[in-house]
Amino acid sequence: MKKLCIFMITAIIALSGSFADALSVEQIMAKYDANDNFKTCRMKAELSVTDKFGTTKTTFESYQQKNSNTLIIVADGPDAGQKILRLENSVYLYYPDAEELIRLQGSALKDSIMGSDFSYEDLTGNDSTLENYTGELLGTEKIDGFECYHLMLTAKTKKQLYQKQELWIDCSMFVGRKEIMYSASGKALSESIMTEFKKFGKYYIGTKGRMVNLLKKSSVTEMNITFIEFDIPLSDKLFSKDELAW
Repeated sequence: MKKLCIFMITAIIALSGSFADALSVEQIMAKYDANDNFKTCRMKAELSVTDKFGTTKTTFESYQQKNSNTLIIVADGPDAGQKILRLENSVYLYYPDAEELIRLQGSALKDSIMGSDFSYEDLTGNDSTLENYTGELLGTEKIDGFECYHLMLTAKTKKQLYQKQELWIDCSMFVGRKEIMYSASGKALSESIMTEFKKFGKYYIGTKGRMVNLLKKSSVTEMNITFIEFDIPLSDKLFSKDELAW
């Protein structure tokens, strides 16, 4: 009887410890956001879009500030020479042979960027998950053999382009291994899966992945980040509409 009591007490202590170590959904989201908690970022990447006609490749360079100001310069591919500037909730498109900038707002930010399955919002937005969404922890699930927290996120306001996000966050690195974006009506819009991660300083970054537009399902886009650096000096002039023509 004494041994049984000792066993039960030990089990209770162990169980209490496991509950104490468990993370709340807010803590999980905060750790996920921490991988994007940089001041500035510069990267080079390649997009490969495969459809029934074959594969089209585009290379681009991206500059980003923490406040979501983003500049993308298309280096090679069908849209070579194009520049894409994100300022707050607007995106400005510059084409070398055009006389005026094209401005995109609202739902237009869900449109395809560089002919890929990614949207303008996907590649230029950088909003905090914790600040803009409430989360529900649905449990844990393995993605490609890695244990992940399974979350359903709901936007706090209607200004968010994706009103719901289903997210699988790696339990050890706190990176998103899989993500499904939903419309306000609950329709699944797109699905992304990251297949390779690397650590750069204090940040874990997905360097390879693929995106599928679930409404069309006529193509798949693979992205490969070939170069990335963080917290480097970037002039504010880089993110000016007046500088797009340089």
